[in-house]
Amino acid sequence: MTMATNCETAKFGAIAEGEVRTYRRDDLTLAVRVWKGDGASPKRPIVCLPGLTRNSRDFSAFASQIRRLDPSRTVIAFDYRGRGLSDPVSDPSAYNAAEEAKDVLAGLDHLGIAEADLIGTSRGVIVIHLIAVFAPERIGRVVFNDAGPRIEAAGLAEIRDYLEAARPHETLDKASDAVERLFAPTFPSLGRPDFEREARALHVERNGSLVSDFDPKLLRTLDAVEADKPLPEMWDLFERLADREILVLRGEHSNILTPETVTEMERRHPGLKSQVVKGQGHAPFLETAGLPGLILSFLDENAPA
Repeated sequence: MTMATNCETAKFGAIAEGEVRTYRRDDLTLAVRVWKGDGASPKRPIVCLPGLTRNSRDFSAFASQIRRLDPSRTVIAFDYRGRGLSDPVSDPSAYNAAEEAKDVLAGLDHLGIAEADLIGTSRGVIVIHLIAVFAPERIGRVVFNDAGPRIEAAGLAEIRDYLEAARPHETLDKASDAVERLFAPTFPSLGRPDFEREARALHVERNGSLVSDFDPKLLRTLDAVEADKPLPEMWDLFERLADREILVLRGEHSNILTPETVTEMERRHPGLKSQVVKGQGHAPFLETAGLPGLILSFLDENAPA
């Protein structure tokens, strides 16, 4: 199934552009957003994988900048099950990164994509690790946005707590106020337009209010997280990416990805590149700080003309 949209609009205004396509897996209708490159290009498409409760709209501004810098490049972003335009599940245990990785692979099959460059934000980094288990041949170059094989439990517990405290908002201004209060302390380099853009990506209109655009049952998967109890680490999965070019972005004020973890990643993967995004926390906004150009340069480095 395919549903094309040029601009999704509602009471609160335009929130995203691109073409939304749908496909089926596990009796679910799942959505993927495509910004199609101009003409035939030998370059791999860029596939963007969002954070825990985020959706494909997170990458709308980033995709627009990539298309401006390189009109031939196709950018694709997924809505995991229970997020954005994808169906929710009845059993919260089905919200796990392994199933999400399989959903992504099914989506790539639907789009006829054999190999892609992958960008993962937060949860998306975990999904990339699992794609490396299920289908490593589908992976070209990789960008980790503020996550790695070791995730800090305290940071994840903090994310859970503020997500559980989220409330509906009557106006976009109020939603933007809430986003600004949440992000401003660890994102001092960003301003009101950034927070408003994030508010549009995070929320959807229902019954005249803006609400978080994910299935609330998703938060039950975080019930067991304790701030002082380390999470399982994924170094064995990270080793499966040993022959891939990797760029790691770390927000200067991140509470999820530590400098020590990045150092260990560099030790285990000598060719790995890393960049600290000044004035931002978890996770850096990919459309800011010159990151689209940095990412394109990394993806195209030493690539055939």
